Amino acid sequence: MASIGSASIHAVGGIFARSTARVRGTRAVRASYSTSVGPSADAKDYRVLAFEDSYNIKEMLRDARVRYGHFEQRWNSERCIDAIKEFGRVDVLMLDFYLPPVTGLQVLQQVNEAVASGVIQRPKHIIGMSSVGSCNGRLMQEGADAGFVKWDVGMWEGWARDEW
Repeated sequence: MASIGSASIHAVGGIFARSTARVRGTRAVRASYSTSVGPSADAKDYRVLAFEDSYNIKEMLRDARVRYGHFEQRWNSERCIDAIKEFGRVDVLMLDFYLPPVTGLQVLQQVNEAVASGVIQRPKHIIGMSSVGSCNGRLMQEGADAGFVKWDVGMWEGWARDEW
């Protein structure tokens, strides 16, 4: 477990979860996979932007019966902030850690800077996805809401799903 300010990160298998403890009489919040507890009412309409250079994330989400409104995948991290601005509202930003020419961690750092300076709005959800679990933990330390071993991205409990 790693601490980040008032938040903690717990490894749950290959999935990392961020827990935030609230103090002074309010209840503690802990989600098993992320800060999301089940899909929100608009999850089926999510606009999803993925930065991944090797695997077709849309196919992975389809195989997990994930529903969303719009999906786009960028196969590299060139002009990442421009790509986010061009995409418009980003509900779910998915970041591979090992991504050329800059890593997903560097993309997330640029996103954080762009949000702080008012250039873009923070995506509703940021998901780290790497085949190396410790890299997902590093993305969460930088502010990602969830981190998954890449092949498990469909397990995020914030997705809307078709019935099995």
